[in-house]
Amino acid sequence: MRLLVAMLCMAALFSCVKDGSFFRVKVESPPAVESEKSVELVEEACSGSLCGSRVTDKLTLRMVREPESVPACDMFFPLSNVEGAESTARIDIASQGLSSWTALEGPVQRSLEYALNMDQDGPALVRPGMVLTWGQVVCSLEEFLDLLPHLDDAPELLGQRFVWYGMRKKPVMTGYYTPEIQASLTRQPGYEFPIYGVPEDLRYGKVRGYKQFYRVEKGRVLPYYERGDMDVHKVLTGRGLEIAWAKDPIDVFYMQVEGCGRLRLPDGTTRNVLYGAKNGYGFRSLGRILHSQGLLPQGKLSKGHVKSYFAKNPEKMFQLMAENRSYVFFRLENSPPEGTIGKPLTPMVSLATDRKLLPLGSLLAFEAEIPEARDGRPIGKRTVSGIGLAQDTGTAIRGTRVDYYIGEGNAVEPIANNIKTEATVYLLISKEALING
Repeated sequence: MRLLVAMLCMAALFSCVKDGSFFRVKVESPPAVESEKSVELVEEACSGSLCGSRVTDKLTLRMVREPESVPACDMFFPLSNVEGAESTARIDIASQGLSSWTALEGPVQRSLEYALNMDQDGPALVRPGMVLTWGQVVCSLEEFLDLLPHLDDAPELLGQRFVWYGMRKKPVMTGYYTPEIQASLTRQPGYEFPIYGVPEDLRYGKVRGYKQFYRVEKGRVLPYYERGDMDVHKVLTGRGLEIAWAKDPIDVFYMQVEGCGRLRLPDGTTRNVLYGAKNGYGFRSLGRILHSQGLLPQGKLSKGHVKSYFAKNPEKMFQLMAENRSYVFFRLENSPPEGTIGKPLTPMVSLATDRKLLPLGSLLAFEAEIPEARDGRPIGKRTVSGIGLAQDTGTAIRGTRVDYYIGEGNAVEPIANNIKTEATVYLLISKEALING
């Protein structure tokens, strides 16, 4: 009898150890079948002992489902799950000046609002072999928002739940910013150069089958005025279109290049001017215009070199600027700078892209080397590896090119103006978006 009792006790003890009740920890495995019901993700942290304490963190997320097939095209190729995990591990949002992944909630929400206004079944991106719908862009942004509260502790979720699309040709990255210039809301001595609002006769629509900016004069459809018409021949003078007056016309030119600006008024306060419209002509760099005429050497074509040249040769200024026929009109606002999506830009997150390359609003990851600056001067390089959002476009941003928004004010100018590097950029599409089409 004693032997039988001992054998029963040993069997009971073995049963306790096997099912984990001996350690008072029970881990439930997720169901084997795929389901969209919430599952528990269990994180286990073991100390140096044979079996230390275990911490359970419940995340209400759908089970990861793998698409049966992942499309590729002439521009994008999908990374494997292992490569996606390795790319995820390289992200350092602190390099973007962010203290938490949750700081991306506002910028991502702005992209989502833009994408939701598009035809969800319509194409956001069309490439040979691959079509991405706006519904898939929306699904990807929504899933990323769901992940944000968990990514500080579990960034690997981004690699598990998204397909990372690499670009077969790495894009060139440049930088832009919101410049601050000296200006007045009224014309007064020292503030003589107009900043124009959108003219009432500027129109946009199809002309001979192509969308363009134009004007109508005596029943005839004509191209809108060129820069020379406005700056040299003064065709807009006297029409009440001036929204402010600047100290330096070169500052106005470069503010038009950036597409927005901050006005420092005589009383020390500031007002923002945002993009209103353009006249429809192609852009030419002022530095390259001077170089093409033998006035500046190669390698010295920056804004500083241009301003230095015109300080010595002011009589040539307007004629040479007129070689760039493009002109941007502004609107006076109290709101922060906006991108093409009609939402505020986020420094170190927003990117300007060619919408034929990357859908506006889409979620990106990127890695690039950018300058560091101190006291208005570049002092070296550093690597930014983070999350970006395609929220803007630009006249000069065509093909495999991205423009990185650095921020507001002249303190960031030496960073923005000295970015010219090959970047690694990924388009992130959620696996669920690919499954559901």
